[in-house]
Order: sequence, then structure tokens, then C-alpha cells
Amino acid sequence: MPQPADRPAGRYGAAPARPRPGLVAALVVVAAAFLSWVVWAALGAAAPDADADVTAFRVVSDREIEVRVTAAAGSRGTFACSVRALDGTREVVGVGTATLDAEGAAERWLSVRTRERAVTATIGSCSGGDER
Repeated sequence: MPQPADRPAGRYGAAPARPRPGLVAALVVVAAAFLSWVVWAALGAAAPDADADVTAFRVVSDREIEVRVTAAAGSRGTFACSVRALDGTREVVGVGTATLDAEGAAERWLSVRTRERAVTATIGSCSGGDER
């Protein structure tokens, strides 16, 4: 079999330098650590310790709504959830905070003052969930 001809000298420039094996290994370790952290953070955010649901509400007047907030299954410890009162256009017209204890007072009625007549209520976000 004939051998391929060598490149003409100086025609294609110098051969590219190969990266050092130590540098490549360090980049692989850093990338693996970063990806591990992303997975860990995503799993932690996907399964919060504190969550609640609106199980009932009563519109008392044009300026007030009463909301029953219940700790969701799997919640732990004492935590606080923001409750949003919404009008017919889904605009927030009032906000309140319900403090729940998943082991004790797992359900609470909360009175939320509104600037206009509310027609429904939702949970905004929950924080806490500290174990005792």
C-alpha cells in the first residue's frame, strides 16, 4: 500500500497543540461538581418541606375575604404561607400570611383585607418548614 504524502512544509501552519492532561482532568472535575450541585438544588426545590392549599373561602364583604388554609400532605414543622385574594380579573387585591404547624395547627382560617371585592384566593408561597 502506498503511504500518504507528507504535508508541504509551512503550507498549513503548525500542528495544533494538544491540551495538557492535567488541565482536561481539572475541567472534567469542575464540570461534574457543577452538574452535581445543579441536580441537588433542583431536587431540593422540587420537594419543599412546606406547602399548603386553600380548602375554602368566604367573601365577607367588598373589603374582606376569609380563607381556610390547610397544610399539604408531607409538610413538616412550622411554616408561613402568603395568601393572595384575587378579583374577577385575577388581579391581587389583598395579601395575608397564614402560619401553620404541620404537626399541630395544620388548618387555619385567615381574614384578608382587600381593596376591592375578591372572588377567590390562592397560596402565593410558603417558607419555613423547620423540624422541631
